[in-house]
Amino acid sequence: MPYEVIDAVKAVSDDNTSVFQDTINGILADRLRERIGVEKVAVAQHMFNEPEFADETPEEFETEIDGESDEDV
Repeated sequence: MPYEVIDAVKAVSDDNTSVFQDTINGILADRLRERIGVEKVAVAQHMFNEPEFADETPEEFETEIDGESDEDV
C-alpha cells in the first residue's frame, strides 16, 4: 500500500509515532524509487545518443599490413 502524507498527519494526530515513522519512510522510499527510475532512463538515453566515430580506428586496434606495423615504418 503506497503511503500518503495524509496518513502521516493522521498518525501524528493519533500520537502514533511508529506509524508516522513508517509512513514517512514509505513516502521517501517511493519518491527515491521514482527518482532512480527517472535517472536510469536519462542515463540510458544519454548513453545511446552519444555520437559514434565508426570511421576512426583507435591506434590500439590498427592492423599490421604485410607484417609491418606503423612503428616499423
